[in-house]
Amino acid sequence: MRIPGWARTRRALLTELVADLAAGTHSVLEHGFLTRVVRPHALLEPSARQAPRVGPKGAEYRDVEYVELDTVVELDSRWHDTEHAADRDSDRDLDDLASGRVTVRLRYRQVFGTGCRTAARLGAVLRQRGWTGRPVPCSPRCEVSR
Repeated sequence: MRIPGWARTRRALLTELVADLAAGTHSVLEHGFLTRVVRPHALLEPSARQAPRVGPKGAEYRDVEYVELDTVVELDSRWHDTEHAADRDSDRDLDDLASGRVTVRLRYRQVFGTGCRTAARLGAVLRQRGWTGRPVPCSPRCEVSR
């Protein structure tokens, strides 16, 4: 039986989503970070996702970590819009800085609206932290090439 093109596309998407879920992706924003920022621009793949860590108030989870570069990427959805959540995030960022890690906070716009610009900036951060690679443009109009 011949599979229609739309079904092949959906199958590929579902296969990709399941693989990312198995590797620790927990949200649409996290999946978008991988498929719109990291992979199309050949950035370093994260070494850990949803990495547990014990903080001052118990268990904490970092969305994405580049452990070898002491760099954390937090992908903030609307869950982080309250004053309490913002205060908690600021405390975690300060704890990270005090221990030598940097935290990059991204929201939907940086992933889904300006992914190429985000890739260029994140590539610069990772290079400052020791990554020897370089981001590559995903298209002729990609901001990584500028």
